[in-house]
Amino acid sequence: MDWLVLSLTGSAAALGGMVGVQLAPYIILSLVGGAVADRFNKRNFLMLVCAVNSGFAFMLFTLFHQGALTYSFLLLVSVVVSTLNAMESPVRTALSVEVVRKENLANAIGLNSVTYNVGRLLGTLSAGFLIARIDNGAPWMMLGFLYAGLGLCLLSLRIHEIEISGFGSSKPGRLIDAVKYLQQKPALMLSMILTSTIWGSGMHFGLTSSLMVRKVFMLDAEYLGYIGMTVSLGCVVGAAIAARWAVPGHIPQFSTMLKSGIVVAIFWIISGTVTSFWLYALFAGIASVFHLTFMVTSNSLVVSGAPEDFRGRIYGIYLFIFYLGATIGNPLIGKIAQLFNVRTAIVTGGCSTLVICTFLYLRERRKPKIS
Repeated sequence: MDWLVLSLTGSAAALGGMVGVQLAPYIILSLVGGAVADRFNKRNFLMLVCAVNSGFAFMLFTLFHQGALTYSFLLLVSVVVSTLNAMESPVRTALSVEVVRKENLANAIGLNSVTYNVGRLLGTLSAGFLIARIDNGAPWMMLGFLYAGLGLCLLSLRIHEIEISGFGSSKPGRLIDAVKYLQQKPALMLSMILTSTIWGSGMHFGLTSSLMVRKVFMLDAEYLGYIGMTVSLGCVVGAAIAARWAVPGHIPQFSTMLKSGIVVAIFWIISGTVTSFWLYALFAGIASVFHLTFMVTSNSLVVSGAPEDFRGRIYGIYLFIFYLGATIGNPLIGKIAQLFNVRTAIVTGGCSTLVICTFLYLRERRKPKIS
């Protein structure tokens, strides 16, 4: 989508507007998606999302080759697709934990993160190859077939074997019930807020890496691709480590999340001070390893700590808090980079993460269970 917007407009402002349009529905509708997950048949809803996304992908491919694709239409498509995807995420997460036994839950979440990050790495490379060898429309054809194939996979899911009482039956789906539950589980709420805060501080590397490549090392976009590869590879390794830790019977620990946050902050700070691009890429990749162990542990805490009957709503609240932190943190990091410099922004985010995680870890050591 980024390359398509730039090829149509050549405008960085237009690209920024597209990113905002894609992010906004996640903040607004994650809570709705959680209610959908607890009220309706999850498999059927996901199949609907696949069908719509596949249809839009084929439509964009056709319009691009007819020369009829406009930026305004892309914005409209992004609103619809992002709205569906914002509602889809809690539904998919809730269903993914229902197809495995409880003792394998943490391991399944870790393996899911592995596949996600392998897909992110291979997907980026595949899209870049198709754009370079064919045109900007080719990835949409591939995406259309991928969504159609995913819909067929969901159709083959043996829903009757899922040991969930009343699966697919209508439930009240009241959000207030999930809020009341979280009021009784401050440790669960704390992990959500901590994840949102640290992600918003710049752990995503997207904004800061672009600025480092362009403003500090004075290199072109090809080197930003190298950063993307090292970060993605680090995420794959981190997710694999988290999956290995999550052997059957493993219970995710808040302390594991905090220790991962401390280590990622240290490498994050180092990456902001090095003078070589390749050292920056190396330390960004290492930081991504522990970033993923942090995220997998956080997701495991949320999913395993949510009761079956409103797991979707709690995960919807988690996503709402998560994206809210990103929405607030990204402009803040960008403002620091503008007023001072990129390195200051990176080190500030790393130091804040280090202080927060260290404080909570010492508190955890004194009081093992947060009640």
